[in-house]
Amino acid sequence: MPVIKKKRTTAAKDKTAASLATFLERPLPDSDEVSRFEDAVLKEARSDEVEENLSAIYHDGDGQLVDVTKVQQKKRLKLITFFKQVVVLTIIACGVYGVYLYSQKPAGAEVIELNVIAPERAMVGEMIAYRLEYRNDSGMQLSDVKLEAILPSSFVLADSSPEPSGVNSWQLGDLAENASGSVTINGYLVAPTDSPNVLVARLTYTPANFSSGFKKEASANTVISALGFSVTVDYSNTALLGQANEFKLNLNGFKSNLLESFYLDVSGSDNLSISRVGDNATSSVTSGETAGPKVETAGEGRWQISGLESNSEERFSVPILFKLNEKNEAKEDLRLRFFKKEADGSERIFWERTISFDVMKSDLNLNLTLNGEKTDQALDYGSELNYSLAYSNNGDATLYDLVLMVVVKGDAVSWKGLKDPSGGSLTGNAILWTKEDISALAEVAPAAKGTIDFSLKVKEFTNNSIAESAEIVSYAQYGLNNNQGDGSDDNKSNTIKGLLNSNLSLAEKIMYFNDDNIPVGSGPLPPRVGEQTSVRVYWTVKNNLHDLQDTEAHMRLPLGVEWVGSNHTNVGTLSYDPQTREVKWRLGYLPTNVYRADAEFSISITPTESDRNKILVLSPGSTITAIDAVTKANLSRQTTAKTTKLEDDEIAGLSNNGRVE
Repeated sequence: MPVIKKKRTTAAKDKTAASLATFLERPLPDSDEVSRFEDAVLKEARSDEVEENLSAIYHDGDGQLVDVTKVQQKKRLKLITFFKQVVVLTIIACGVYGVYLYSQKPAGAEVIELNVIAPERAMVGEMIAYRLEYRNDSGMQLSDVKLEAILPSSFVLADSSPEPSGVNSWQLGDLAENASGSVTINGYLVAPTDSPNVLVARLTYTPANFSSGFKKEASANTVISALGFSVTVDYSNTALLGQANEFKLNLNGFKSNLLESFYLDVSGSDNLSISRVGDNATSSVTSGETAGPKVETAGEGRWQISGLESNSEERFSVPILFKLNEKNEAKEDLRLRFFKKEADGSERIFWERTISFDVMKSDLNLNLTLNGEKTDQALDYGSELNYSLAYSNNGDATLYDLVLMVVVKGDAVSWKGLKDPSGGSLTGNAILWTKEDISALAEVAPAAKGTIDFSLKVKEFTNNSIAESAEIVSYAQYGLNNNQGDGSDDNKSNTIKGLLNSNLSLAEKIMYFNDDNIPVGSGPLPPRVGEQTSVRVYWTVKNNLHDLQDTEAHMRLPLGVEWVGSNHTNVGTLSYDPQTREVKWRLGYLPTNVYRADAEFSISITPTESDRNKILVLSPGSTITAIDAVTKANLSRQTTAKTTKLEDDEIAGLSNNGRVE
């Protein structure tokens, strides 16, 4: 046994010696390895510390684990409660501030009233008044109150009440609670018809207990309704090169005129020169034997028209001559303007029109007129077309075998109604004259002139007319040596376009029995002295082709005829004015889809002894007026007079001769 023990001891010693030898053979760590080792030791130490802290958190005092989900819910509830409190406090604060603001009424708009009272429509030169009204309903005093008026550029100020403290402005100072006031501005407008003219009023102020100012604005628009007179331009749409050409301004209907004088301005390109007005640029152009209106030169291309009277049906023309020096363009324009010069030198335009001419170079001048006018015009179905063709040789050479032709194109032309004293030949839609028809056309010497007159008719309106052209185009042309010409613009006259008006009609019936033979009147028939007889008036308006504007029918009751009433209409309004004794039916805008409109009312008579054995007039005839929306023409239609014979009532006619018994 000892031997065995000795062997074991020796082996252990050998093993220990080998391990030590191995350790001693290993190299020593460098400084970097030592540093990394220290960091690892420290990290391990911190990890142990965190575990100890977490253990303390998640264990209660008895060492038991805590339920983490319950802890998180408690924290979330605390956060929600906190945010709810913040929201509630914010709402309360906003409400308190809103109540404060409301109690203070910070004068933004609704608590301060500002209104502009102005006429909706006015004529050129008509005196009008703008009334600016303001009121303080803010519940507090306002300070530094200022009222301003931004007037339309077309407005001419006459005066205002009270007087302004600045340029169209009024310093009102302090304005107590519930205080109010107004400013009136008087003047007139000078602007084109249908133009808008807007006045803007502005009120600025500072409410009590406020450091900043507030502003309120209001506005009103006045539309120019009319000039007060009518203006038409009679001109040919062709102009001969190098020769004097003429056009006329026709003025009439001064019944509503409010302008005593104004200016005419004519302007065009540098190629155009205005030569004169009338026979003498400085002479007066008068109407009749009275002094009347006059035209005086007021500068190059300008003339003053004065001496105009209101409530006058006077008519006069202003002829103007002009000359084209060269043919630079195929067309030339002339701009015509009426303006009023104010005391401050400003010029306010209230009428303007541009007319165009085709420039022609020709030795033979042709001018075609239709119904006395050289310009485009509106025509009625069933009306006469009265033409006049004037020709003149403006060259230096004689023209031989002249051929003249007038072309009239349109579906509504009735060639069956042609009346031509000169005996021209009808070829298609044209009339041709040669030297065989008019001997003077064989030789037309320089400065020689002539005129050819003829007439046609426009067809009556039918249902087929709706699908046909509503335009009639007319022009003349010439040729030499018995040729009809090449159709070039240089051998043509002016062209006239006739637009056909809508077929507006008004029918009037006065009945005792209606169409169903039911009595709609009362009293004796025939009428009897001292007793009242009433009858029914029926108006029927029909229209097709074009829409109508400002449509109105009216009738003035004769003396002895009284308005009973019982009025009815399916379109517009029917009224009676006892002062003027006028019955008016205002239909206004009447579109073509309203083909028929009806109105009815009752009238009565009570004959006197002086009326015995007489047939009395119940209606002198009714009139309907309208503006054609396409042709822009003023339409007027009138019915015939109606009497106690009741011409439209067949049943009444069986026992009524219309004579008062």
